[in-house]
Parts: sequence; C-alpha cells; structure tokens
Amino acid sequence: MLFYHLIDGFFLGGLYVTIALGLTLVFGVMNTVNLAQGEVLIGSAYLTYTLSSLTHLDPLLCLLLVAPIMFVIGYLVQRLLLNPLIPRGQETLLVATFGLLLVAETLFGLIYGNNTLSLSASYTLTGLNIFGDTVRTVYVIALVAALLLVVGTHLLLSYLPLGKAIRAAAEDPGAAASIGINVPLVYGITFGLAAAISAVGGTLIGLSFGFGPTTGSSWLLRSFTVIVLGGMGSLWGTLLGGLLIGVLEEVAASIVGPQFRDLIVFAFLVIVLIVRPEGFFGQRVGVAK
Repeated sequence: MLFYHLIDGFFLGGLYVTIALGLTLVFGVMNTVNLAQGEVLIGSAYLTYTLSSLTHLDPLLCLLLVAPIMFVIGYLVQRLLLNPLIPRGQETLLVATFGLLLVAETLFGLIYGNNTLSLSASYTLTGLNIFGDTVRTVYVIALVAALLLVVGTHLLLSYLPLGKAIRAAAEDPGAAASIGINVPLVYGITFGLAAAISAVGGTLIGLSFGFGPTTGSSWLLRSFTVIVLGGMGSLWGTLLGGLLIGVLEEVAASIVGPQFRDLIVFAFLVIVLIVRPEGFFGQRVGVAK
C-alpha cells in the first residue's frame, strides 16, 4: 500500500539525515567536500562493533565513547593534515580526502577482514505500529536522532559563542581572523564535530544494514545526494533532503523492485545536479541560521 511505503520512507529518511549531517557541516563551514565521509561512517560502525563486542554494551550506549573518539580523530585529521593544505586550493583537499578514503578502506580490510559485519541489538528485529504500518524500531530511533542532531547543531551555531565563531569563519575567514578568531582551531573543531555526528549515523548503519571495508562509498554517495537536494551546507535542507530521499527510494523501490534502490537514488542525484545544482532548500550553515 502506497501510504505504508510513504511512512517507511519517511523514517528511513531519518537515517539518511544522520549520515549526511556531518558532510553538510564540513561543506557549510569550510566549503570542502569530504570524500572520506563514507569511511568516517563505516569507521564509526567498526569502532562501535569493537566496543560492543568487548563490553557487551548496547551499541547506542557505546556512542557515549565512540562519538568523543571520533571527535578527536576528526580534529587531529583537520589540524594536522587538512589545514596545511587549505592554501593550496580545494582540488588539493579533494585529493587528500580521497587519499584518506583509500587508506581507511585498506586499514579496515587488514584489521577486520572483508566479511560483512553488523551490530546486534534486540530492537533491530522489532517494529512499532505507526498508523497501521509496522516500522522498524531502529528507523524510529534514527528519525528521533536526526531531529535531535539537526536542532542541536542549529542551536549551537545560532546561540553559543563557538557557533558564532564557526559561522564567522565560514562566512569570511580573513575577517574572522582579523577580530581574533583562531580559524584553524575552528576548522579543527568543526571537522571533529562532524565526525562525532557521523558516529551516530555510522552506528545506525551498523544496526540497520551490514557493513564492510568498501561499503563507505555507497553511503558517501547517498550523503551527497541528500545534501545536493537540500542545498549544499544547509542544516534544514539536509533534514528535508534526507526525508525526501527516503520517501522517494522506498516508494520507487516498491514499484520497480528493491534491487534498483541504488539506481533510483543515484539517478535522482544526476537529475538534481542537472536541473538545480544549488539544491532546492536553504543556505549554507555559515550564512543562515
């Protein structure tokens, strides 16, 4: 029934918001597309898998440790590797993040092997009845997490001193530096925050689907589809774009078959890039609240 597929797609869209929000934040502040975003997601899933296996804690509880670890990793990558490359232009940064993608894929394969893994929890096998439709519990959790992350990021950028510094550095790095804002530090914190946010998305991927060393690329493309649709760097656009992609994918898959999910999403990405490459919603996080 179409109505049930709309509901399923809406909640699936919540997962897509969580995986794309980190990419949105980095682009909105630094005008950089992080090609290693998929590996940040999968690396978070692997880290949650390791901690959950060692401690036997629920994967979502493991996020209390995984998210800070990912923040530190993201901060160090930006400060030590990417910040020195900024003066060389965006092309250099794209190459650098692509290099990180390849390194991460290789490390994942060496450490965990090439088998597909998943995160285990009781709620991955249960569903909630919503308007007569049984929706996977993990998708409901993903939608709640997406709303909390978007609203929380918006509040941080709008009202906290750190958020105001981030917005100033995004809008005009030179002017921000002239009034005493440490722009390289702000960039490092932003990349760290994006990695911490992505830890939520990565863990939800592990709870919802299998993951392996090379699955990051498909999640990068989905993330990119969401932020292109929503408007590159727009928080609220990412929320709307993720929900719309989820609905589109679920409804179209019910018509043409689930085996064409990837084809549907990526074909839509191409159409959006041709018709409206600036996206349909909003402005960059550094420009508009």
